Amino acid sequence: DGVASVKNSIEVETSVEKRIAPALERFTARTKQFLSAAPIIGLGIVVFLLIALVGFLLARMKYPWDAIAPNLFIANLLRQFVRLAFILLGLVIALDILGATALLGTIVGAAGILGLAIGFAVRDTVENYIASILLSFRQPFRPGDFVDVDGQEGSVMALTSRATVLITADGNHVRIPNSTVFKGIITNYTLNPERRIHFEIGVETEDLQRAIEIGLEDIGGLSFLLKDPAPAGWISELGDS
Repeated sequence: DGVASVKNSIEVETSVEKRIAPALERFTARTKQFLSAAPIIGLGIVVFLLIALVGFLLARMKYPWDAIAPNLFIANLLRQFVRLAFILLGLVIALDILGATALLGTIVGAAGILGLAIGFAVRDTVENYIASILLSFRQPFRPGDFVDVDGQEGSVMALTSRATVLITADGNHVRIPNSTVFKGIITNYTLNPERRIHFEIGVETEDLQRAIEIGLEDIGGLSFLLKDPAPAGWISELGDS
């Protein structure tokens, strides 16, 4: 209030040499700082790589993962956890050597936020992955079992992190999302070796009892037939002719 005019006395330095000199000094100082810290940075990188390498070598071993896991998928999952654990351990030790453990909290926080965003974006993929883990532990079927999953029949070829792969009787590969398998109705024809087979045949009506006797006699000669319970036959309906 009350100011009538302002006189600008600011002068801008236009000399290229004087403008660049401070930037060059800062760059030179940071380069010297980096070179002085290069040995410790190199040591941290070497330690991280060695620990990560140990984790990868342990994960490649068959024992004990194949021995303690119920199936191959869980064994591979355990190997992934081992690799990830050793990578995180190497990162923590490397940051501790560099004196930058405080940076780890920032990385973890950023990873949590990023993981939450990615989780919403790939919700179906995460759901299938969790379903694959639950299916591996519950084991409603094993590789080679002949199953029916929501009308899709075939032999189980593989259980991946995303889908269950079936081979149909025609030789086609059918991939069913694990979430659908986990929530669907599964009929396993292989799990129980004793199974009843029901079928109908048409015969002459002249001597129905004799037809049943002939049918049971022929069926009784099959090698895979169980003696108990014994096969049975009956008249279901009388047709037009």
